[in-house]
Amino acid sequence: MLKSLYQGVIYFFILVCLNIGVKAQNYVSSSNALNRQIQSLRDDPEMKNASWGLWIKEVNTEQPLASVNENLSVVPASTQKIIPTATALLMFGKDFKYQTFLEYSGEVDRKGVLRGNLYIKGSGDPTFGSAAMSDSLALPKVLAFFTDALKEMGIKSISGHIIADETVFDDEMVPRKWLWEDIGNYFGAGSSGLTLNENEYTVFFEAGPSEGSPAKVMRTEPVVPQMRFVNQVTTGPRSSGDQVYIFGAPFQDERILTGTVPLGSRDFPVRGSLPDPPLFFAHALKDHLAGNRIEVKGKPFSMRTAKISNIATSNDRKLIAVWNSPPLSEIVERTNMISVNTYAENLVKTIGYQINGEGTLEAGLEAVKEFWEEKGLEWNGIKLHDGSGLSPSNRLTVKHLGQILAFVAESSEFEPLHKSLPKAGYSGSIARQFRGTPSEGVLRAKSGFLSNVRAYAGYTSLANGNTAVFAFIINDYHGSPASMRNKMVLLMDAITRHPGTANQ
Repeated sequence: MLKSLYQGVIYFFILVCLNIGVKAQNYVSSSNALNRQIQSLRDDPEMKNASWGLWIKEVNTEQPLASVNENLSVVPASTQKIIPTATALLMFGKDFKYQTFLEYSGEVDRKGVLRGNLYIKGSGDPTFGSAAMSDSLALPKVLAFFTDALKEMGIKSISGHIIADETVFDDEMVPRKWLWEDIGNYFGAGSSGLTLNENEYTVFFEAGPSEGSPAKVMRTEPVVPQMRFVNQVTTGPRSSGDQVYIFGAPFQDERILTGTVPLGSRDFPVRGSLPDPPLFFAHALKDHLAGNRIEVKGKPFSMRTAKISNIATSNDRKLIAVWNSPPLSEIVERTNMISVNTYAENLVKTIGYQINGEGTLEAGLEAVKEFWEEKGLEWNGIKLHDGSGLSPSNRLTVKHLGQILAFVAESSEFEPLHKSLPKAGYSGSIARQFRGTPSEGVLRAKSGFLSNVRAYAGYTSLANGNTAVFAFIINDYHGSPASMRNKMVLLMDAITRHPGTANQ
């Protein structure tokens, strides 16, 4: 007993000498297991040039259990999604739903002719037409729903145009700080006031007969009108996976395809970003109506393209039908569990529209800032340029992220946020980690991954049964991402093993 106490005193003295003692910014808990993992990371050669932060706090306590560089601004990657999802839940509640409206201008005559335009007005629903979210939301179901609504009204033809109204948000689909190599791919799809199919499509390739030979584009799902490919994709080694990058900006029909697909693949899928989701939906609805014997004499437009083409539009519209989204709790779950960037970007603009009356990134981020400042969170050190964390220009501190998690933990919206985070050993990005450890099935964390960035933030239960929050971000490490992930997993498991303040 005395020997253990003596060793503990000597160890604490060494930590103080190394300047990792109990300063407000650099507090380290007395848990030996956690101490060892923190010190191991400090001494790791792969961390020599790294910028990193760690903040761990037991809910309902004042002091953190451990804190390293808590005020250092770091790149958060996708752990940043915690901010818009938590904010939206607290602002709107878990039962909030988006609505998409089928409307018309003009009049319907006795013969069933709509003498005017048909409109589909979006509200920023990120799940609209998303089979990945639920089969009940798939594009064919949406098209059938609107078609049936027109039939119930007795509409047999439309003399005007089909116009997708995306104006609840601005036309800046992609945040300005996103990288060119990202925005043509599915994870760079961005936001739209009338998002569709998570603003993505899939292009299918057939590999060539040998490595280095050209690969063929076979088709896209769905078919995207007017989109053109400059195909530079070749055949890579067998089992080499998806090495394709798609380059192209919003509203541009041309897409440049580069990289490789695996030798032997015949129907290899690669997901890209839709150039113009509202316009695509207007085309899809026109085609579907024609297939159901409802003639549309006009053309498909978005509000943006209608303005370019000098097509007159009207705000004097009558409602035909309303499509409701799933509740916000389910939207938040997909945002965090699968890490869907489009959902996070739509949530930020939704916050901007609902709070400040502007569906813009700037208005949304300002509303988020004001919300948390009112809760007592200092915003110094936070520089956000999107909602999803895809931009490498984003900065926040682990303390900021941890404080947001701690605040939600004591609110009525804790359950949906907690459920939205991947569960250790079971789901999401940490389904294969923590198996056979105390953290399995207990720890929940949103992960983040960019070039030279690994990050985790979430909740776990300590050895005393109490809930703890943590944020753990490492930038500019050396070595492989997998190696760094494994080291971070060891430290996070030490959090779950921590006895908690009641046992110190």
